[in-house]
Amino acid sequence: MNPSTDIHNLRQRAILAKANRQKTLIDKSRGDIGKMTADEIQTLVYELQVHQIELVMQNEELINTQQSLRKSENDYTRIYDLAPIAYLTLSQKGLIQQANIAATTLFNLSREKLFNQRLEKLIHADDQDAYYLFFRNMLKEQPSSYLTIRITNANQYSDNITITYLELKATVVRQENNELIIYLVLKDVTAHKVMEDTLDCINKKQAIEINHQHSDLLNRQDLLNLKTAEIQDLHQSSYKLKEASAHIFNVSSEGIVMLSLLGVIESTNPAACLLFGYSEAELLGMSFNQLLITPLFSKSSINLLQNSQNNIASSYRVEGLHSNGSIVPLSLSLVDFTLEQSEHFAIVIRDNSLHLQQERLEKAHLAEIANMTRLSLIGSMGSGIAHQVNQPLTAISNYSQACIQLIKAEQPDLTKLSEVLSKTYEQAQKAGKIIHRMKDLASQRTTSRTMTSIDTLIENAVNFCAHECYQDNIQVTLELNPNIPKIAMDSVQIEQVLLNLIRNAIDALKEQVKESDKTISIQTQLNKGLEVRVKDNGPGLTDLQKEKILMPFYTSKSSGMGMGLSISRSIIEAHGGDIKFNSKLGVGTTFYFNLPIHGESL
Repeated sequence: MNPSTDIHNLRQRAILAKANRQKTLIDKSRGDIGKMTADEIQTLVYELQVHQIELVMQNEELINTQQSLRKSENDYTRIYDLAPIAYLTLSQKGLIQQANIAATTLFNLSREKLFNQRLEKLIHADDQDAYYLFFRNMLKEQPSSYLTIRITNANQYSDNITITYLELKATVVRQENNELIIYLVLKDVTAHKVMEDTLDCINKKQAIEINHQHSDLLNRQDLLNLKTAEIQDLHQSSYKLKEASAHIFNVSSEGIVMLSLLGVIESTNPAACLLFGYSEAELLGMSFNQLLITPLFSKSSINLLQNSQNNIASSYRVEGLHSNGSIVPLSLSLVDFTLEQSEHFAIVIRDNSLHLQQERLEKAHLAEIANMTRLSLIGSMGSGIAHQVNQPLTAISNYSQACIQLIKAEQPDLTKLSEVLSKTYEQAQKAGKIIHRMKDLASQRTTSRTMTSIDTLIENAVNFCAHECYQDNIQVTLELNPNIPKIAMDSVQIEQVLLNLIRNAIDALKEQVKESDKTISIQTQLNKGLEVRVKDNGPGLTDLQKEKILMPFYTSKSSGMGMGLSISRSIIEAHGGDIKFNSKLGVGTTFYFNLPIHGESL
């Protein structure tokens, strides 16, 4: 028999006997306390006092229990609210009954707004069907289950909408009134999801690269297998492995050299000999630094390479020196290894000429497209340009007439004539500058960066568009920071970007029915480099336009190639900057780009 059960039974029996004894004494006292003996009265008083003490103790115990429960409830509330993980309590109808602070932060809503709201209203539309099935299974009181869904959060400071991935874990509890209560744990797995997508993208790229490498290796596999078979037949020893390695070393299309710790060439393959124009005998014993424009090996660099590589290849882009004196662009992969307790370096050498040629072709292609868009831009500004050129020509004509009148006088006023001729010369210079700027914009040219003032380029671009702004009643304001230094840039390309942005702003303002208060504001400021903003108060961009506005060949105009902003972005990125925009329907659009500020001219 269980000892604890015996003790419990004995205690119950004692309590019962005591209660019976107290009842007997009380019954006697009710009948006639005068008939009770003194001992019985004293016993009754004693029993009542003991009972009173027990009641006091039970009351104190009850108070302590209530305080403990209240403390536990407060502790639970604090833990619930301060938990870093979001918790929700749902009713059987799917209404939110409770939410901790982490949940309100996650949904960017207060407890009041979350209370009695259906959770599915906060879930991304594409995930609501999955949540419906998930909730239906919860009502069937199935074991704890998981679901990954998305929620959308609107940023109160911008038009951006963020997507957050959540993992839901549900626990269902049936209450005494037979109602179901659902406890949800919401875990933000956005970072994990982004990491999964990133890894998936990396894996796909690596798979493509491996397939390409595998195809290349397959082309050599037949020859390698044949040689390996011959070696296995001739030598059943470790020598066959050395022969195979030596064969790969010699037939490799990339140059390979083995160096001592001091950078002296110990062995080389034919591809390396071909790259540098030396025979194998000439290369052996030569310092590898002699084959480079800038030495790669020194005592400090050797120590650095030994301590940092740990058999992981490092890549370098260097300029090699051919035996005929020509310079060869090279890519080096270097790794250190130990052979027979001696440190060595292995270098794989690749000719970068084709790669650099491809880069030059891409730059030339960008310049060609940029020139084409400049010509298109000039064509669209024909009336404005004609007006700019016509102004100084008209002035020259008027001044010329004045000169003729002065010359015909009986006593010509040479001082007045000199003043008029000077003004004629100034107007001719002005017309020449306009035509020269047009020639710069229209000409096919190579990229050239010089130290240039951004203020000058902005003023030139505004002058080009001034006549069109005047015709359409558009006011242009300039807010230029005088402290911005000259920076290294291709002035024609950056002026092309400014013209594109100003022209887009003009086109946007032309779409307005309201004729008054059409403004374009151009600002410059220092913000981790140079920042230029072109702002209009036009109709703004739709969501579709925001998605596609920077894409090539997209245009919302009835005419045009849709390449202006795409080329502008390429130009700005080629200068080491970026171009962005903000827009709101009915308010307007702001395009802004950044350029790094360098202390020296390129």
